Amino acid sequence: MTLFLSSPDTLFWLALFACLIAFIFSFYKSIKKPKLRSILTLRGFLFIILIFLFLNPKIERTFTHTKDLKWNIYLDRSLSMSYHSQPSVGSLVAGVDQLIKRIRENRAGFNIIGFGNDLDTTWIFGDKNISDGSTDIGQVIEHIKFSDLEGLAGSIIITDGQANLGAEIPSNNLDILSPIYIIGVGNETPLVDVAIHAIHAPPVIIKGENADLDVTIASHGSIDERLNVTLYSGNKLIGSKVITVSGEGSLDKVRFRINPTKTGEIRYRVQVSALSDEINIENNKQIVPIQVLKNEYTIALFTGAPNFNTKIIKQILSNSPEYSLDHYVYRPNGYSKSLKSFWDKKYDLIIFDNHPVQGNAKEWHSYLRIFAKKLISHQTSLAFIMGHDIHEPTFESYLSLMDVEIQNSLVELGVEYEWGLNPHWDIVFPFHQIDQLELNRSTLPPLVASIEIDTSTITSLANFTISDVDFPLYLLGEKSSLRFMIWTSPGLNKLYLKTKGTDKSNFTRDLFNPVFSWLMRTGNGQDFYFRSEKNSYQQGERVTVSGKPIREMEKASEGFLHVLKQGKRINSKPMVFNEKTGQYSGQFWASQSGKLDYEIELNFGNNPMKVGDGSLQVQESQVELNHVYLNKSPLIVLSEANGGQFINWDNRLSLLNQITPKTKVDTILSKSVLHERWWVLVLFLGLLTAEWVLRRRLGLM
Repeated sequence: MTLFLSSPDTLFWLALFACLIAFIFSFYKSIKKPKLRSILTLRGFLFIILIFLFLNPKIERTFTHTKDLKWNIYLDRSLSMSYHSQPSVGSLVAGVDQLIKRIRENRAGFNIIGFGNDLDTTWIFGDKNISDGSTDIGQVIEHIKFSDLEGLAGSIIITDGQANLGAEIPSNNLDILSPIYIIGVGNETPLVDVAIHAIHAPPVIIKGENADLDVTIASHGSIDERLNVTLYSGNKLIGSKVITVSGEGSLDKVRFRINPTKTGEIRYRVQVSALSDEINIENNKQIVPIQVLKNEYTIALFTGAPNFNTKIIKQILSNSPEYSLDHYVYRPNGYSKSLKSFWDKKYDLIIFDNHPVQGNAKEWHSYLRIFAKKLISHQTSLAFIMGHDIHEPTFESYLSLMDVEIQNSLVELGVEYEWGLNPHWDIVFPFHQIDQLELNRSTLPPLVASIEIDTSTITSLANFTISDVDFPLYLLGEKSSLRFMIWTSPGLNKLYLKTKGTDKSNFTRDLFNPVFSWLMRTGNGQDFYFRSEKNSYQQGERVTVSGKPIREMEKASEGFLHVLKQGKRINSKPMVFNEKTGQYSGQFWASQSGKLDYEIELNFGNNPMKVGDGSLQVQESQVELNHVYLNKSPLIVLSEANGGQFINWDNRLSLLNQITPKTKVDTILSKSVLHERWWVLVLFLGLLTAEWVLRRRLGLM
């Protein structure tokens, strides 16, 4: 125990303290009355104690504590450990139990912890299964770091070094850990396995176009074989190629050229022939779904009377090479193209441009029922672009097919009004945004209002504005499977001419292209297509999801790949855009078995939007079978980084010389401030009380 006084110097305070005592003693001797001497003695003690406490005295004491340290024994319980020929599963279990027994005989304290997908302590209680689907050695290192804080003699890791989940085996910042001894299991020659590692193919292609399907084949073990790689569409053989695989973790690529002749989703199947001694054949085949889109969309354009809008409509349609246009122009002596071909042909879209007019109104009124049947049977969409000559009663009868009505207008029709897009545009066409901030009244010309449509059952994309009153200009609707569009002004040409030659010269095209695409369901109604590289993965594999829009559009500011299981989000990873390919891609680890769903979210401006989704199947315990060998090199680095040692399984008992009882002596320093102790206060108050009692007895009060 050591006493310390406050600064400036302990010797100074001791000298001052001694002088004070000497002074009090001399003063005491000079007093002749015994009664005063007693009282002054007490007061002197009180004064000395008070002065002493003002010196802030501290007492420092040192204690020692001896703690028994334990060893952590980590046993790899992943599936690959059970597939080694030497040791067998039975020999491995018996060998571990023997090692535990000998450690217990050495009277060394220990904990035994299994690891694979997770850490567990069930081995000591009789659960000796070796069947986890993957190996996470990174979590073992984190557990060692935590255990070191509580006192650890060292660690023993029994493993084959196949880390296929979580972080890779670390190789730096390990010198701060207690010694790690590693017992390596198995031999360094992998078991034989061939697997489809990845398939790269576009998620969506156009019917009749060529596309490449690239297959990457991984091979493990000592192999020098010629294998067949085949591609099927359903049960139809598309192609077959022979490759020579060299094993030892090599990757070989095969390319197939596909040219689908039908639309819709086609499920291609890739297979690689199995080897006679292969341990896992589940990874020898994969399904690749590819969406095939139509390569031609047929459009019928009916022009009832000559007008300035017709050329603009045809120009917009001609910008898309997949659009095939039949133009029917009404003339007093008939149409420019036979109507028989119209009734016989299937169209994706029919456009009425200033049609019907007075001259053909009666004829088209008689066509109403057969026209309706044609729309329904062929799933054809309909578009109306108003003109000055349109026959309103006949036009209204065609609107009735969509349950749309013309309402009594509160505005004066035939007058030009200011107009603009409304928020519905961004809702319906979020990926075809038009910057309205740059569109002002000087950019957009006033347009003539021709009719007013009741919007109770349809959506308005753009409105005329009169003071605070809006009425529709540009409308979309859908009745059952019938989609339709109405442009209510004959002044489309004014809009085109106003923006022509300016930085908004494409405005008219941008205004109608997405609507025409929506009407014809190009892309099967989707703007984006995404898919994973494979439909089936093994637990612990890396999953890559990629895709792109079917048409050119602005780049997203950021994107995310959300992973879900049973509807609950379990992971989120960023989507990265490749400028060269125009694709978005994201990756995640298939850490959980079973069915996994994913969603792709892209942010355009401040608007996060879901642009795609999909699902995949994750098989349990298969990735381990691709890596059945002793991964020795990183284990040696890990063990030697902190004074440990790597030994092979056969020499495991040599570690017993290292696994001995160990203790740790902790020195504990205790400091206390004297005036904070309770007994000092009691002593001081006791002396005050004694002095008061003495003065009272002596009659000095």
